[in-house]
Amino acid sequence: MSTNTLLTSSVITNELLRRFKNNLGFSGAVAHTWDDKFAVEGAKIGDTLRLRDPVLFTAQAGPVLTPQNVVENQKTLQLNNQQVVGFSFSSKDLTLSIDNFAARYLDGAAVALANAVDIAGLTVADQTVGNLVGTPGTPPANMGPFWSAGETLDTGSAPMDGTRSMVIPPKIQTSVLTAASGLFQSSAQIKQQYERGRMGIMGGFEWVMDQNCRTHTVGPLGGAPVVAGAGQTGSTLATSGWTAAAAVRLNAGDIFTLPGVFKVNRITGDIKTDLQQFVVTAQASSDATGAATLSIYPPIITTMPGQTVSASPAASAALTIVGTANTGFITGIGFHRDAFALGMAPLEVPKNIQFGANQQDPDTGCAIRMVSMYDIINDLFVTRCDVLFGWVCQRPEWCVKIAS
Repeated sequence: MSTNTLLTSSVITNELLRRFKNNLGFSGAVAHTWDDKFAVEGAKIGDTLRLRDPVLFTAQAGPVLTPQNVVENQKTLQLNNQQVVGFSFSSKDLTLSIDNFAARYLDGAAVALANAVDIAGLTVADQTVGNLVGTPGTPPANMGPFWSAGETLDTGSAPMDGTRSMVIPPKIQTSVLTAASGLFQSSAQIKQQYERGRMGIMGGFEWVMDQNCRTHTVGPLGGAPVVAGAGQTGSTLATSGWTAAAAVRLNAGDIFTLPGVFKVNRITGDIKTDLQQFVVTAQASSDATGAATLSIYPPIITTMPGQTVSASPAASAALTIVGTANTGFITGIGFHRDAFALGMAPLEVPKNIQFGANQQDPDTGCAIRMVSMYDIINDLFVTRCDVLFGWVCQRPEWCVKIAS
């Protein structure tokens, strides 16, 4: 005599987690190092974790030691984003196979939640990464911008350990597949490109297409902005020369350069030939006189250890802003895995819930919760699927945006 096999909450949640993980684009290529620090049974630390950057030192010549100041920079990883998808299913649906149930309900939920996590991470990247190659509004016509992206990561001392990724939107993917078709590659890789549109590993990057890559819109701008005063250092920059009216001028994620302010190797202090690109980390407005104070990254530091630029900008140095006022351009992003940190934790299952479970993948740290309440009138399980997560760009110098 045969018996019916009913789907359990654990089986369904495990399958939901698997499909969620498989739908991650950008989020699947970043570090999940810190997931095990959150929601540890008996030792919960709350929703915030402070991550220390490695301390940078400078080698000294000769036998005499001059102790160096220890400068510890830290970033905050906070689980401050909860996303939920809701649906209902009948008790009859619990008699379906897990594949049939997943096709009807879980695929859509997994895609929606994975997209939400990717979008949040790519928005953080847009607003915190200042390195940019390519021309806004013009898709790459060849592989040149991507080779430049690798060079930018090398200059930023990003490790070459096989964990660099290049996440690109469909618009850039079309250009890349065309440009890469004439390059020397293995026959297996060429087959993947032509049959499935997959690029695999190329130029030191693992390539991923993500339709959630962000379109950055340049601020309204206005006037002829310049540096207001010489010798400025730190994470803010006083400027003047904007249109003399109280109004928004720059959006978070806008990028600019300053004459005479060059990149440096942060380990050796060697001055490079490229101007340092600064990103505006918060929306900036001018006052009635045309003055505005910008929040920027990297901070202007002119001495080792931790030097970021060759010199502070001169008074009245003109800002050269990337892009056109009020105009958007889509970007891909190349990065080392440890440039970003994604933290996730499984939300608690309420004690009075009979049908519910949470699961966390031990390899990636991805976590998800599913809980259902039974509607006895309509014989339905009203269900919610949640993810709790947070993002931080821990090493912006290990990232570069590709304009198109």
